[in-house]
Amino acid sequence: MTIVLGMDGGGTKTHAVVADGAGALLGLGRSGPSNWEDVGIEGAGAALGEAAREAAEAAGIDLSRVDGASLGLAGVDWASDRQRLSPVVTGLGISGPWELVNDAFVALRAGANHPWGIVVIAGTGAVAAGRNPRGEEFRTLGQGRLFGDFGSGTDVAEEAIRAVAEALTELGPPTTLSEVLPAIAGESSSEAFLEKMSRSPGSVDAFAAPVLEAAERGDAPARSIVDRAGAALGVSAGLVARRLGMQDDAVEVVLSGGLFRSASRLLVQSLERELHRHAPRAVTMRLEVPPVVGAALRAMELLGTEPAGAVHLRLSLEVIKTLRYELA
Repeated sequence: MTIVLGMDGGGTKTHAVVADGAGALLGLGRSGPSNWEDVGIEGAGAALGEAAREAAEAAGIDLSRVDGASLGLAGVDWASDRQRLSPVVTGLGISGPWELVNDAFVALRAGANHPWGIVVIAGTGAVAAGRNPRGEEFRTLGQGRLFGDFGSGTDVAEEAIRAVAEALTELGPPTTLSEVLPAIAGESSSEAFLEKMSRSPGSVDAFAAPVLEAAERGDAPARSIVDRAGAALGVSAGLVARRLGMQDDAVEVVLSGGLFRSASRLLVQSLERELHRHAPRAVTMRLEVPPVVGAALRAMELLGTEPAGAVHLRLSLEVIKTLRYELA
């Protein structure tokens, strides 16, 4: 019986699954953050080891029994990241072949019906990545607007703060965000809110979803922010399609991340408008299964098999049930 290990690690949690080649979930493990940029190499290694061992113990096996593994981790952005993290993976004691990739690629495989396609992630950060039928992969840098990636929840929140500031100074039009954002921050006025943001902003991510809601209600500055974010994400997806030679294909584009978990029709419309300028036959779909499922499927493919749709579906349902995954 073929046994694979799939892992998805990020800034808040790490998931590991042990599955067989038929898509049966044999064991699942959880641990804390494993993004080495946040917790260091030692911290990442500890989180990965904890989750992998828990999954293996639940499956009743030793990690040396694993035939192949795929690890999709946040913070794997450059070749040097793979070099510094490879000893951590080796230390897990996996006997078979393994791969270490950016977590965008396991999210893609989790959502796509084939081993190829495109993924757009808009959460704390923004990135677009893809794989074509020849196995060639490409991704944007995912390092923020300074590096050409715009459209994250953080970007939306920061633009909303700017809109509140411009409304206060009358550099820009009035916006309902001038009431919404201060209320979220526990302030009574836009001036008090902006003072707080200027001195101790902390995380601004809580402001992103209300911007999408305001846009849906017709607030013009909010609509402009959401339109710009969606358009930028669509351009990035189109870039990936062109770089991988899939611009003329009916390629699946998986939408993942906090912004896409909202019911924002405008965000997706803006994305699709720009995407279809570059890849007119592309089809978007929201990610509805945990990304760790994609890691397990990639591990199977690493061993030379292409999991059938039934394998994908079975593993997805079993992982969702075990994790009680929130689909909304």
